[in-house]
Amino acid sequence: MEFTASTMIVAFAALALGGFSKGVLGVGLPMVTIPVFSTFAPIPDAVALTYIPLLAANLYQALAGGHFTVAIRRFWPMLAATMVAIPLGSFALVRLDAATVAILLGCAVTAFAAASLIRPTMAIAPRFERPVSIAAGALGGFTGGMTLIGGPPVIMLLVALRLEKEEFIGIIGLVYLTQLIPAGFALAGMGVLRAEHVVPGLAALIPVGAGLLIGQWVRKRIDQERFRKVLLVSMVMIGLNLIRKAAF
Repeated sequence: MEFTASTMIVAFAALALGGFSKGVLGVGLPMVTIPVFSTFAPIPDAVALTYIPLLAANLYQALAGGHFTVAIRRFWPMLAATMVAIPLGSFALVRLDAATVAILLGCAVTAFAAASLIRPTMAIAPRFERPVSIAAGALGGFTGGMTLIGGPPVIMLLVALRLEKEEFIGIIGLVYLTQLIPAGFALAGMGVLRAEHVVPGLAALIPVGAGLLIGQWVRKRIDQERFRKVLLVSMVMIGLNLIRKAAF
């Protein structure tokens, strides 16, 4: 990796924008930073550079809203499935071509979000919540271990469950945290996350933290329905970006 003044400016801008997205919606940090970082660093290094600020942001998000205990009681099967699938995704990061997985995931995310915008009454019946949540956790764990972008399957589930926005923020933060801790050990064990990433990762906390706080301020001033629509539009953009990145 070679950091010039221009790449550092671009990197800090991406981190601030990713932090802002994280503050407003609870998601979006790696979906902004990894594509940008990959323009001047290999994908594994882009993942590693995002790891520390992403871990810190999700720790804050999981603990700040007061939903930590409730989320564990309700979603522990999904969290367990996530942790089991994480090492498989990290294995795939260094050994497999992720393009096909990214395209399939992008298509699913885009279709779900677009359908939810068109038919806002879409929901999951209570009797299906547990099996669907386990499947979402497993798929999210796999993609999270591979790219640190493990949110879309879980976001799809939580949107369909129609959670209140602050509850959504706390739960998705906990899910990401569950993905990131084992992913960190797996990435370090495979040589993806190395000592050289620590200093730039810690420096990245500054723009991410600033963006996160500004985004949080904005989130508290938008109503529930607007939050849902912004989240779904963002998911359409995320899905299309996954397809674009994998295809080109």
